[in-house]
Amino acid sequence: MSRRTRGTAAAIAAALALAGCSASGPGETEADAPSGSYAVMGNWLGCEVFGDFADLQAQLGATGVDGELQSTPIGEGIDAESAGCAGLFDLATFEDVQGSFEYSVTGDAAARGGLAPWNDEAEAEANFADRVAQRRENAAGIAYTGETEGELGGDWDESLYIAADTDERFYIDAYGRKGDWVVYLSVDFLHDPGVGAYESAPEFYPDSSAEAMAVYPFTTESLVAWITGEHLPQIQTDILQRAESEGQ
Repeated sequence: MSRRTRGTAAAIAAALALAGCSASGPGETEADAPSGSYAVMGNWLGCEVFGDFADLQAQLGATGVDGELQSTPIGEGIDAESAGCAGLFDLATFEDVQGSFEYSVTGDAAARGGLAPWNDEAEAEANFADRVAQRRENAAGIAYTGETEGELGGDWDESLYIAADTDERFYIDAYGRKGDWVVYLSVDFLHDPGVGAYESAPEFYPDSSAEAMAVYPFTTESLVAWITGEHLPQIQTDILQRAESEGQ
């Protein structure tokens, strides 16, 4: 079967829903029916895959969700090739009073993840390469500095993460392919406002340090290590277990 296009993904997802997620729906032939991991995962919702970002929120010390999580099936959302989940989170607040001057800044984070199942491994390989290429091209023109790259922990056929800083935010984009499916997670967050307050005016805090004034329960290094070494390997395990259960 040729590689799915976005339009085809939407059509197949709709057909699966009408057919009760059977192998082939009304008007489909067996030759047109989804195959590979797409046949099993084609009707999954993104936030189901990522557990509503509960573990990520705990790691970030999120104090709330700004609005609602956006959970989409394949064929919908800004990335129609994947079942996606996106959310905005409030993080810790730094507050201080210096004479008559009151200062308060609340941190925030954004997360977007997705699972893209395909009909065969060749399609998944091409999709993994496309996603990595798009990140490297940086079409949005974000002024990244201090980029680092590496592989994810666990057993992947291909994996990559790119972590980078900017003047105000930190970004990590991670991608993994296992057989004929691809999963990704992108997280960015405002620099720790307590650290920022110290670094912008250390003379106001002669008895403190940037580390002591941090309000986040994580550092950039610890978050990158957790996402790449623990979180995404666990997501992989959860996907494989669910696929095995539903594919029986």
